[in-house]
Amino acid sequence: MSRPRVLCVAGSPSHGSHTRALVEHVGGLLEQHGFESVLADLAVLGLPPAHPDHYWSPEPHPVPQARAFIDAVRECDALVLGTPVYHSGYSGLLKSAVDLLPPDAFEGKAVALVSHAGGPRGSATACEQLRQVVKALGGWAVPMQVSTVTADYVGRALDEQGPVHARCGELAGQLAAFTRAMRGTGVPGDRAEVAA
Repeated sequence: MSRPRVLCVAGSPSHGSHTRALVEHVGGLLEQHGFESVLADLAVLGLPPAHPDHYWSPEPHPVPQARAFIDAVRECDALVLGTPVYHSGYSGLLKSAVDLLPPDAFEGKAVALVSHAGGPRGSATACEQLRQVVKALGGWAVPMQVSTVTADYVGRALDEQGPVHARCGELAGQLAAFTRAMRGTGVPGDRAEVAA
């Protein structure tokens, strides 16, 4: 059986964000569990805003970037959704991207949730909100989640000597276990990236 693929979605509008570093870090840990990790950085994908005309249409989305993102979600076995925390909620950019998806886009998929906030206040609330989104799209959010603050990083890279690195390892292990329970066993793979 082919190796499982995880789509790591960075929902920050900032280039080179902490959110991107966080989802890439979790993706790298999942590669150690035999996954292929694919990055979808919403800061560079140039997705169009969601529109109700396309939401219920059986036709493919007319914008190539949107089609590529939708296909990447459909073809993956699991997801990592990452968001910055804005006003104690997840980003509008991630919301707009999720709204491009059909209502069964996460069906049969395990999803890991991670967030980054400038300070500790409200840093976990965005993940809690995303649990409802995952459920609405037919997915299953794993119990563990990871929230980071700026002090957890050295520059833009997660501090691998800090406590959050260990939590990310636990999160990756949990996502791998639940994905394999739903899908099967994979083999070691490489990181890829959704074309911008």
